[in-house]
Amino acid sequence: METVSVIEIVATIVGTMGGWEAIKYLLNRKTNKRKEEAEADGVEFGVLRDSMEFLQNQLKEKEERFVNQTDRLRKLQDDYFELMKEKQSIELELQRFRCVRPKCAQREPQNGY
Repeated sequence: METVSVIEIVATIVGTMGGWEAIKYLLNRKTNKRKEEAEADGVEFGVLRDSMEFLQNQLKEKEERFVNQTDRLRKLQDDYFELMKEKQSIELELQRFRCVRPKCAQREPQNGY
């Protein structure tokens, strides 16, 4: 066979397989593969970014609830300690008037002994 006929056969085969597109595909296989991998990585990173944002929002909401509950607990504890102080001062004042001797005539207030 002559070289011209070989070239015609190769050109015919290439033409039937898609012509110029087939040549571009054969020459750009590695580039196309890298592009596909980059697109897949981009989609994967997008999913990871969305899940990270969701988890950060969830953590932020939990921290806010924790702060609110902590503030509420501290307020209740402050109220409790104030009531304890009032109770202790009332008991201390009551102790001054309590007579330790039974049937004491000078007891204030009189309790009927």
